[in-house]
Amino acid sequence: MRTLALALPETMLEQTRASIRANYAMVAASRSRIAASRRRLNPAFAITGGGESDDLRAIVRARLATGALFPLQSTRAWASYGEDNPCAVCRESITRAQVEYEVSSAVLDTTVRTHLRCYMLWKEESQSPPRPRRRPIDADDDGRTPRLA
Repeated sequence: MRTLALALPETMLEQTRASIRANYAMVAASRSRIAASRRRLNPAFAITGGGESDDLRAIVRARLATGALFPLQSTRAWASYGEDNPCAVCRESITRAQVEYEVSSAVLDTTVRTHLRCYMLWKEESQSPPRPRRRPIDADDDGRTPRLA
């Protein structure tokens, strides 16, 4: 009878340890699912690669260079929920679940609407000095194709 009493606690200890390991695994899985849900609900929380914002930054630079976007220097901006208006930067619709920036230019007497991320990139690019264009240099002495400066 004593052997049964001693064996029972060891079995209970093993079961308890197994339950604790299973609980830790469930907690870890729950945390990753919560984080994934937050990223899906608000994509601004996600850490993303540089490709998408680099593409958007190139769009902002091109539109600033051509005059399609005005520099954000003497402007005012108001934030509110989107109203399904097109973004002046990326041309996508600003949904009611997204933040919409209404940007007014005192110089041009115009108002445009943008996504929060588009506005932030537009603001950064408006403050940075213009980049020089890369142009071909004359062909090398051996007649090969020109290289870029």
